[in-house]
Order: sequence, then structure tokens, then C-alpha cells
Amino acid sequence: MPKKLLLTIIIIFGFTTIAIADDKKVIIGFKKNISTTEDQKIQKFHRSGGRLKRSHKLINAVSGQLPEEEIEKLRHDPTVAYIETDITVGVSEPLELIPLSQEYVDSWGVAKIGSNTAVAAGFTGAGIKVAVLDSGIDYSHPDLKDNYKGGYNFVSDNNDPFDDGYISHGTHIAGIIGARNNGTGVVGVAPEVSLYAVKVLGGMVMGDLSDILAGMEWAITNKMNVINMSIGAPINSAAFKDVCDRAYQAGIVIVAASGNTHSNSVEFPAAYDSVIAVSATTLDDPATTLDETDTIATFSNYGQKVELAAPGVKINSTLRGGGYGVLSGTSQATAHAAGAAAILFSKKISDTNGDGRYADDIRNLLGASATDLGPAGRDQYFGFGRIDLIKALAPPPPVTLQYTITRSHALPLDDVLKVPLRAGTYSVKVASTMAVQVAVKDADGIRKIKIETNCKEKKRDSTDAVPVVFSFKVSIGAEGTLIFLPGGKRGSTASISITPVP
Repeated sequence: MPKKLLLTIIIIFGFTTIAIADDKKVIIGFKKNISTTEDQKIQKFHRSGGRLKRSHKLINAVSGQLPEEEIEKLRHDPTVAYIETDITVGVSEPLELIPLSQEYVDSWGVAKIGSNTAVAAGFTGAGIKVAVLDSGIDYSHPDLKDNYKGGYNFVSDNNDPFDDGYISHGTHIAGIIGARNNGTGVVGVAPEVSLYAVKVLGGMVMGDLSDILAGMEWAITNKMNVINMSIGAPINSAAFKDVCDRAYQAGIVIVAASGNTHSNSVEFPAAYDSVIAVSATTLDDPATTLDETDTIATFSNYGQKVELAAPGVKINSTLRGGGYGVLSGTSQATAHAAGAAAILFSKKISDTNGDGRYADDIRNLLGASATDLGPAGRDQYFGFGRIDLIKALAPPPPVTLQYTITRSHALPLDDVLKVPLRAGTYSVKVASTMAVQVAVKDADGIRKIKIETNCKEKKRDSTDAVPVVFSFKVSIGAEGTLIFLPGGKRGSTASISITPVP
């Protein structure tokens, strides 16, 4: 059967009623500042002779089919914000499916971004929910069945999101994100993550934008932590932007593919500000040496919207039917980013702005810890750089506290310095032109710290003396206070630095 005819049949079967030739598939968005009930939106659609496909739950829009003449009439309706064509969205893979060989037994992309180190440290993505908006997942695959937790099929509108894509696209993406670490096949970036199949693409790995919008709404409603969209289109959409913004505001990390046409224009949804756009890196000779060079893949789209880069060339992962195979694309790079986000969610990083959400914190950490490639700083090919979980999971450098005390009063107690500290061990360095006594007060009481130094000048009482430097370590149980009591003449000073010892 010719491909054109097959695609037409697939699109028609997406509706319960076959449309006449003059009908167009559209998404109608309504103005947010005008009160319009769901019944009113549906009635408006039907009065225009339309066939309703879906009333969207979280964005103020409906989708379905309308006669062309009614579309123009509705554009003048004061309650309507936009009318968009329900475009077809899919994957634009380089379509390179290579049988598994011994050289690909190891998942080079997973190791390249440091996932093996993260898992060894106990960060596996356990309990983190990742929605894979794609062609479905083969949930019976030995490497995926233990991590598969459910999903929905928006193409056929049922509860069976099994992957029927002709290149097993969704299953391949799921394996990169979360194939089980079970000693066989491949291993994913986050091998204990919870995988959810949100089927929005059909057998030709293409689908209606309205189905993708519904899939995004499902992910928000079901409180996903990460959304992977290894899909894209060169056309902007107000509805698509709206639902992506809603997901990000809900605290979900969204990652999407930059595109595979070697264009300097990042595709949508990756180009939206609420989405992390991922480009693909390659390796020198994957068939023989596995000599990773971190160069941009020849097919990868690029541009100022690129935020991160990840491995995307000849990536070995799971295929429908229990098998394994190799695919290339920014889709595969995006899956590495989704797995990395799941790892950081499982680490429970700090909520730096106190808004109760972590998507922005994880996004910032992925960028700040990325291995800078290409021109210094963020660039159009690699963004902030290639994902590096080893750096992202490394403890932050200790913050050194700096103080200066001056003997300015008649009584030393009037110039005393008291530094409250949490339980732990601290390295203390003092550069002083006067004698300084040190004590610690904690749950064990007050005890004097004996300063070990052979330098007699530390007791010099001259204001113009050369500072004497001495250091010591102190352990504090529970919360406590370091106390510095200055001696010597007025005008004498001491500079003190206190650094936590990891």
C-alpha cells in the first residue's frame, strides 16, 4: 500500500465519524479573561457544524473538525483566542536500525553521562514518575516490565498504550530512560524509575497535536515528575505552548528533541521556554573503539534554544518483542536527559527559591554541571554542555565563613566573637597580630581548644606585628558555638576563616 494512502487511513481512523473533504482538523482556544463554560464551548463547536474530538481538561481549548467556512466565522467570535490547524507531529529519525552486535552490549551513552556512578551511589530514580509521550511502550519487555506502571492510549482512546510503532520508537526511548539493571540486555539512565506510556503517536510514529495536548494534560493530572517528548514539528502552536507552560508550572521537568534535520532552528516543543531543548552528541567510531569525542551529531538541529546535549548516535536500547537494537537521533539524546532529571529528582536536591517545586532547581543544576563543549559558555550546538551526572551529584564546595575581630575595648569580653555552627567537623584558620583564645560550647559544655603551634610570635602584643597564622580542627556535637577571645593591645586584629570538613 502506498505510504500516502496508508497515512490518510490512519488519520481518518482517529475520529468516530469520517469527515467530508471540506472539513479541517482544528484546535480552538478560548480567551482566559472571558468566562466560557465547557458546555458553552462544546455547543459553540456543534452549532458551527463541527465534529468534536476532545474538550481539553487543563488548557482552555477544544479540538475536532469544522467546515472551512465556519472556521472563518469563529475567528470573529469575541470569546475565541485562536484557531489552529491540528497539525501532525512525529519523529524525524535518521531511520538507522542496526541489529545488535557485541560492540553495543554496553550502553555507551548511559555511561558517558555518568549514570553508572550515580547508580553506584544509590541514586536510581526509584519512585520518580516519567511519562513517555510517544508510540507506546512494550510493557512486556524483560528490561521494562518491572518499571512499567501504566499509561493511556490517546490514539485509540483506551487503556492499552502498547507500542505499535514500526521502529519501536517509544520502547527504545523507554529503555534509555529506565531499562532495568538486571544483568542482561541494556541498562537505562535511571534503572528503577517508574515508566508511564502515554501513547500519542500511531504506527507510523506520527500523531495529531490534539492527542499530544491530551497526553500532556494526562501527565499533569497524574502528577508526573518528568515528561519526555522525543517528538517535534517546525510549526509553533499557542495551545502547545500553553500546555507546556502549565506542566512546568506544576513542577514537571519537560525535555524535548531539538530535531534531526541539521537545521539552525530548534523544533517545537523544544523551542518553548518551559521545555529543555536537547541536541545530540556523537562518538568517533562506535563500531570499534567507543572513543567518545563529544562532537555534535551531523543530523542534530541547533540554535540559541538548545539547552543541553546528550549522546544520540548509535544508541543501543530495547525494541518491541523483547529484543534490542540501535537507533540514532535527538530523540535518543532527549531520553538521556529525561533519565538524568529522574536521577536528580531521586536525590532530593534543595528547593532554592522555596516555591515547593523542583523542576527549576533540577534544570539549573543540569545546566550548571554540564561539561562545557564548543565555544566557552552556552552555545547554539551544545547549550550549556553535555549532561554530566557525576558533577551534578557531587556535593557543593564547602562555604568558608570569614570573620575579623579587633581588640578595641578595655575588656577582652567586650570584643569576643561567637560563631554558631551546626554539628560537624570544621577547619579553622586564624591570622592574628594578638593572642587569641578559642573555646567551643556545645551539648558537652564549654571546653578550651588547645592551639598546636611552635610560633612564639602568635602572642605578640604589638599592633604593627606581622600576623601569625595557625590552624586547627574542631568537632562540634549537635549545634554549638565557637568562641574567640582576643588579647593584646587595642588595635590588634585577627582574621578568622571557618570551613566545614566533608
